[in-house]
Amino acid sequence: MMIDILRKSLELFRLIPRSDLLARVTPRHPTPDQIVPGEMTIVRDGVDKWACFHCPGGCGETIKLSLSKNRRPRWTAMSDWLRRPTISPSVRQTNECRCHFWIRQGRIDWCKDSGPGAG
Repeated sequence: MMIDILRKSLELFRLIPRSDLLARVTPRHPTPDQIVPGEMTIVRDGVDKWACFHCPGGCGETIKLSLSKNRRPRWTAMSDWLRRPTISPSVRQTNECRCHFWIRQGRIDWCKDSGPGAG
């Protein structure tokens, strides 16, 4: 709670950029209604398993990225002390949305071929 107040204050005074996503860590895979806009759920039960969040491109799809070291493709997810997630590598939607972006410190960084102002 105090971390959220501190982050919001730092954003308000423009000491840090406003976050598009915040991380929440849970040991269980979330149900569809537990995946909410503006939040990334990181499933961690001893090891990182999944990162789940709504597509920022507006298509309404839930993105589920594997964080398992035994699966391909796989991503890595971490969050800082302000609950801002970072995902690596980039995320590319191959559905009709076709968006391509990075998530860095809670910000959606659109690739040149995607997002607001593309094409």
